[in-house]
Amino acid sequence: MRLRILWLRSRVRRCALTLRFFTFPRLLGKTTTVDVYLALNDPHSFMLIQVLPEFEKRFAIKFSLYLIYESVPGVSIDVNLLRQWAIKDANYIAAQNGLIKVNDFPSASSLITGQQSWQLKVRNLNDAIDIFKCTWLNKFQEHYQQSTPAINFQVKNQQRLLSYGHYYPASLFFCGEWFTGIDRLEYFEKRLNTKGLSKESNKVNYQQNSLSFICQEDKVLQKVSVLEAYISIHSPYAYIGLLQAHKLSEHYGVALKIKPLLPMMTGITVAENKQRCIFLDAAREAKKLQIPLKSFSDPIGEGVANCYQLFAYAEHKQMDFIFLKAIFEAIYVNNIDLSVSENIELICENIKLDYDEALLYDESHDWQQWSDANQIELDHSGLWGVPCFRYRDVSCWGQDRLTQIEQAICDDYHLVD
Repeated sequence: MRLRILWLRSRVRRCALTLRFFTFPRLLGKTTTVDVYLALNDPHSFMLIQVLPEFEKRFAIKFSLYLIYESVPGVSIDVNLLRQWAIKDANYIAAQNGLIKVNDFPSASSLITGQQSWQLKVRNLNDAIDIFKCTWLNKFQEHYQQSTPAINFQVKNQQRLLSYGHYYPASLFFCGEWFTGIDRLEYFEKRLNTKGLSKESNKVNYQQNSLSFICQEDKVLQKVSVLEAYISIHSPYAYIGLLQAHKLSEHYGVALKIKPLLPMMTGITVAENKQRCIFLDAAREAKKLQIPLKSFSDPIGEGVANCYQLFAYAEHKQMDFIFLKAIFEAIYVNNIDLSVSENIELICENIKLDYDEALLYDESHDWQQWSDANQIELDHSGLWGVPCFRYRDVSCWGQDRLTQIEQAICDDYHLVD
């Protein structure tokens, strides 16, 4: 695992990918091409395609469009909840960027007609945008029946996506690197700029929303509230999210309640493409936030049990954040095997947490019971994965949506007379 992580993050790998997908095509006189993988029934694909014409104007590139299905079997845990969240999240993106909002998923007949029309009519971005609009707004005047060729060409495109190492729609592939959704366009723009492809100044229009940590001088919270963080030590996004949530808690004086969950992939074989893409994207996010992330020692199984059986005691001693931060650093920075009890003992010793007392405390605060209770809470909120955050009646999934939580906290402030 360590060697694979080192290879994924190596400069040699990045240079090899750049040579293959950028330098050699340029030497052959080819226009720089960016592959775009879209699914007609994916709202994030609809958001993404609306902004792509601007990129063809601003950069010396062309897009090669590949229509695929909404998801790949084996990489989505709860498809129904994922779809419900996708509409809500896509509309958040639409509001942030002045794009067309969506109310519901396309009808079956519109979706089939859109897929058929794509195969027959799409030759450029404008054609594709028209198909997306007609599909999502149910504006087709006549409808086609499903056909084998339309199915086959999507399957073929899906196989191409997988062969290049990705698994999800609304994704761009450039220089061997993946950029999924509007949220990652900032990295995409910067990559285009470093390759000298900008037709204007090297500005970045799609800056990802970041926590602002607005100064609260002369302000007080209207109500005492709690920021709840649902995390799993198996998720690098949870590591990043917990550190950011703690900063929010410290800055605004809001209590942070950490609620660990069992990793959802326990007992499930996770596709290698998904594991690789998650790690590389999380590493990119961590670098931007100046959070160390350079390894991954998988805690699934015994490692999770070894850590969670100590958490209740750490929380009792008001050391829950300190303990989990040390655990995350063991996994994602120091490559420590948490299935080895001696390693856990050493971590506890370093942070001055009594290991034996923690084990004794777990006997009356069984970690499996409270982790199950945390999962049930999350299920009732309509969310499913990690990291998730909740402040009063506002909840979000993903460390890159913590700006919604910050806004909710700010809304609870008022000026002191």
